[in-house]
Amino acid sequence: MKKFKIFNRFLLIGLLVAVTSQSCTNLDEDLYSEVTPDNFFQTEEQFVSAMAAAYTSLRGYASGDYFALSEISTDEMVVPTRGQDWDDGGHWRRLHLHSWNFEDPVPGGVWGFAFGGISNCNRMIYTFEVLIEEGKVDPDFAEPFFAELRVLRAFFYYVLIDVYGNVPIVTKFAGADPAPPNKSRAEVFQFIINDLNENIPKLSKAVDQSTYARVNYYVGQMILAKMYLNAEAWIGQPMWDDAITALDKIINDGKYTLEPNYFTNFDESSEVSKEFIFALPYDEVFYGGFNLNMRTLHYGSQDTYNLTSQPWNGFCSLEEFYNSYDDDDLRKGKPGLPDAPYTGRGNFLVGYQFKSNGEPVIDTGAEDNDPDGPHLNFTPEINELGPQALRQAGARIGKWEFALGSTPNMSNDYGVFRYADVLLMKAEALWRLSGNATDAEALALVNLVRSTHGGPAIGLITSLDGPVSFAPELGVIPGGELLNERGREMAFESSRRQDLIRWGLFDNVDKWAPPVNNPGDVIGTGDYLELYPIPRGQLDANKNLVQNPGYSGGGGG
Repeated sequence: MKKFKIFNRFLLIGLLVAVTSQSCTNLDEDLYSEVTPDNFFQTEEQFVSAMAAAYTSLRGYASGDYFALSEISTDEMVVPTRGQDWDDGGHWRRLHLHSWNFEDPVPGGVWGFAFGGISNCNRMIYTFEVLIEEGKVDPDFAEPFFAELRVLRAFFYYVLIDVYGNVPIVTKFAGADPAPPNKSRAEVFQFIINDLNENIPKLSKAVDQSTYARVNYYVGQMILAKMYLNAEAWIGQPMWDDAITALDKIINDGKYTLEPNYFTNFDESSEVSKEFIFALPYDEVFYGGFNLNMRTLHYGSQDTYNLTSQPWNGFCSLEEFYNSYDDDDLRKGKPGLPDAPYTGRGNFLVGYQFKSNGEPVIDTGAEDNDPDGPHLNFTPEINELGPQALRQAGARIGKWEFALGSTPNMSNDYGVFRYADVLLMKAEALWRLSGNATDAEALALVNLVRSTHGGPAIGLITSLDGPVSFAPELGVIPGGELLNERGREMAFESSRRQDLIRWGLFDNVDKWAPPVNNPGDVIGTGDYLELYPIPRGQLDANKNLVQNPGYSGGGGG
């Protein structure tokens, strides 16, 4: 029922794509449909349906290339090569080892994802502008929809500035430069900030079904806060006060609150979450694309969850990250025992696995050197990155509910931005301004999240400083425990790469990577790796693009 309510707004998407396409080429052409620009763009519901063409571009976010770049390049996630599985020319190992290149598919995929979304936003903006010029749409009525599209476009640019830094700025659909040059990261930053500041005040402050899964005022403030939080890392200019101002506009209006049960945010029925500021309404029928169950679960897990397809045995977490949680932390979960499964929830799936009927999951392909034999046992330790990582090795990602009978397209809504992150971001900005590891307000915010979602048994932190979880040998570092707590709360939510870069720790891959035994695998080093390379296909197609510093191959200009 909930998916119908959400997607009822988008039912006309296929028809509107056709209308929009013809509007962008020949507005005088006959349309063989009862829906035309003359009779369609008259109500708010019709405008929202039209904008669905832009929102569908977000489909690939939750399990897509941006998710992979943000997580697999860090201490939170890895994709080991298990014999012939997940070798794929070594690009998954290169992604973890920071030795990617401009021909690798995952760094390249984000470019198409984000610019595809930008093009769809520009296309809808152009369509509305043409209809206004022809007197078919009231400009005042259309103004908030223009603002919504521009802030959605700013979200896609937020992804681009994070990943590539130096990208073209494209604001036109008709008459757009077919080969636009890169703009500097500072120019892109200012473009995003200007667009947000101009358009956020025009957005709705409603937090209900009318704005669920849409860009509203608070989504705009969250994008703005993310920009300011990363400003020092991205353009060399700290903007912590600005981040706090944007975050306070979310906090002080009181529209969001922490869920008492952490896993409410990740259930199949997660649309009830009071933490979701911006959510993607995934659905196995209407809005597919969230396929984490396929990517992380073992082949035999099909019988645990009665899945309609066999999983691929890929994505998993790392031992040091798993061990960064206290054993009493409700977010961690418990291991399954040899004679009994763990029936609770956790960010991780570890221990012995069982079928839905209670029988052990037996892996008939288990290696001879599997220390646990054929009974499937997810171990936090990973024997090697490849080529012979054990089939059972690695804690699997259990944060999102895997509903019994799921298809490869999960129906869990995905929180792109949620309220716990707001509180942790403000704590970080306060700490960076004060330089005080016991800043009372920052500690209170961190401990509010920690005690609400981790449970009272784990106790409160008394200092934001401490050893980082993946390399305690580095000793106590400024904000180390704050970074650890961000990891525990925001695990696998596309935050970790940004966090490690802000803390200056992204170059420590040698301290978290599993043993490297594959000939030719090397660990990349250097600050230039904080940006990914512009993909080869784009460089070949547009000679005005210049490759990011540090990467060989390609680049016009």
